[in-house]
Amino acid sequence: MSISASNSAQVRQPHHKHGHGAGAKEGMDAAAKALGMSADDLKSALKSGKSIDDLAKQKGISTDSVKSAISQALTQGNSRLSTDRANAIAQRMVQGASSAAGA
Repeated sequence: MSISASNSAQVRQPHHKHGHGAGAKEGMDAAAKALGMSADDLKSALKSGKSIDDLAKQKGISTDSVKSAISQALTQGNSRLSTDRANAIAQRMVQGASSAAGA
C-alpha cells in the first residue's frame, strides 16, 4: 500500500513544481491575452528581463486591467482561492520577480 501511495505522490508532483499549480498557467495566459500577445511571446519577454508591468506600459495598457484579468483567471481556475489571495498573486506577477524579491 505504501508503495502505491508513494507512486501516486510521484505522479502528482510535477503538476505542482511552480508553486501555484495549474493556476499559474491560467494567470499567464490571461496576462498574455490582456496584453494582446501570445503566451510564448510573453514568456520570451519575461525571460529577457521585462515585467508584465513593463509590457503593459509599453503597449499603453492599464496594469490594473491586466491584474484584474490575471486575478479573475486564477479564481476561475481554483475555486478555493480567495479573491484577496488571487489579487496578491496577480500583483506579484505584474511587478515581476525582481520587484517581488525586494518586497
